[in-house]
Amino acid sequence: MKIGVRAHDFGRQSAESLASVIKNAGFDCVQLAPAKALDGVESFADITETVLEDIHKAFVKNDVAITVLGCYIEPSLLDDGQRLANVETFKNNLTHAKRLGVSIVGTETTGLSINTPAPEREKIYQILKDSVLRMVEWAEKEEVFVGIEPVAEHTLNTPELTRRLLDEVNSEYLKVIFDPVNLILPHTIKYQVQIFNEVFDLLGKDIVAVHVKDIVIKNNEKTWCNIGMGEVDLPLIMGWLKQNKPDIHLLREDVKMDSYQSDRNVMARYT
Repeated sequence: MKIGVRAHDFGRQSAESLASVIKNAGFDCVQLAPAKALDGVESFADITETVLEDIHKAFVKNDVAITVLGCYIEPSLLDDGQRLANVETFKNNLTHAKRLGVSIVGTETTGLSINTPAPEREKIYQILKDSVLRMVEWAEKEEVFVGIEPVAEHTLNTPELTRRLLDEVNSEYLKVIFDPVNLILPHTIKYQVQIFNEVFDLLGKDIVAVHVKDIVIKNNEKTWCNIGMGEVDLPLIMGWLKQNKPDIHLLREDVKMDSYQSDRNVMARYT
């Protein structure tokens, strides 16, 4: 397993500086969202051939793999015009990923209240599926994976629904980014073993990257903490990954500059 980070947690810099800083910090791979991480790239529209060339050269030179190209769009919007514009943005990023030699473009699936009535949730799920079908059609042409990330408070909110989406889209180019913390809520953390085992049983073969973070529950809210200092069952997660996905890339999200080495050291103990 390789240990990496979300690149923009190290602040907006040039591609060369960012890749060098991350390598010197002891990380081997990143999730890169250029519009959040790179000087001069304020939006997806600013990603040019020159920008892509600079990114590629910098990360190859510093021996830092780009595991996931982050393109977090809203694929479940009721506004069809905006939704389809978002899908086009994602498709463009699949093309960018191919040019960078990156195999995964990642997104979540739009926030949705956990109290949404079942008929409304099903309607929005169908909208999501339409978006994903369009994204996957382009992914198949570019031979780059769509990495979909289920989140408990989003349209794609459970392992079961994620499995349904994978089966209905039925493409080898639709895969899963697994973020354990995003699949639990303050009132469901006590069921985390059951939730994570459902992920492994239903989605395990399709997991292509993992976000790693830890939390404590305070005042009925999820609160950041360093890895290994919180309530997430890391031995369960890491044990399964080590046995079943020994080559997976682990991406620390939301690192803090004064404590990222502690996070990295804990992650390294599991690899």
